[in-house]
Amino acid sequence: MIIETQNLVKTFQVGSEEVQALKGINLSVNKGEFLSIMGPSGSGKTTLMNIIGCLDTPSSGKYYLNNKLVNELDDDELVRSPTIKPI
Repeated sequence: MIIETQNLVKTFQVGSEEVQALKGINLSVNKGEFLSIMGPSGSGKTTLMNIIGCLDTPSSGKYYLNNKLVNELDDDELVRSPTIKPI
């Protein structure tokens, strides 16, 4: 499995309101597969891509990249992305 998410949740504080951009996203992408993420404006597409690209972190849930739990990678591993190999 190249990408796997388990119950990803992302919330943002907007003023006094808490907005849930992602609500329990489960996703798996195997080597050689292609994926298209579609939805209306405000549905969480960019938020999901920012998490998958390691530019942001989920509020809860798990994200695995090449079978490694992303929140356990140190900053150097995240910047250099040694776990990402060409498909």
